[in-house]
Amino acid sequence: MRVCLTCLCEEEFAMAKHSSPFGIALAVLALAPSHEHLMAGQDSPALIQRPMKLPSGSADDRCTTSLGSRRTVPVQSHIFGGDLWFGTGPVYLGLAWKATNDDDATFSLDPVPVQAGVRQAKTPWVSLPSYSGPILIRGRALDASNRTLRFRASGAGPSESMQLRAPQAPAAGLWSFWASDMWVPGPGCYGIQIDTLLGTEIVVFRAT
Repeated sequence: MRVCLTCLCEEEFAMAKHSSPFGIALAVLALAPSHEHLMAGQDSPALIQRPMKLPSGSADDRCTTSLGSRRTVPVQSHIFGGDLWFGTGPVYLGLAWKATNDDDATFSLDPVPVQAGVRQAKTPWVSLPSYSGPILIRGRALDASNRTLRFRASGAGPSESMQLRAPQAPAAGLWSFWASDMWVPGPGCYGIQIDTLLGTEIVVFRAT
């Protein structure tokens, strides 16, 4: 059974998808927010205060992963990471190292670069053009180990939470896009919680 949640350094991303230089995306994204967006609110401390709502007790062999969509995010030149995206919106993530053709949130850690003993996976994010406001991303293993996922964007050091702010796009009306790194401590079943001013969404993936 699958749960449907309808649904990167340049060299590393090329290794994953053999695609266009990822650095181009970074160069066009340092832009101020557009006043044409209806602001849902200012940065809210309430996001970091939200409790984690990830499922618990999922053994690796029965990880109920999310199902991605290839129809949600349009093709836009500043967005890198493939056509398969996970989430319920307004924010979606891509699994850049996924090499299989199915739509399950699974990927192998074998080709992912190792840093300090932990796999460092390039992970792209997008959000709807209509969403303006803060985004908070956190995650952990869903087994008894509770191993923590760490994230990094915009050159900041890895952290157990990653804060983004939309819009982040080269022009008004386009989807926001962020490049990030996600440190995965090892094989297993993981949950990512995405908090926005509009609510909370959960993505479950399995790393093998």
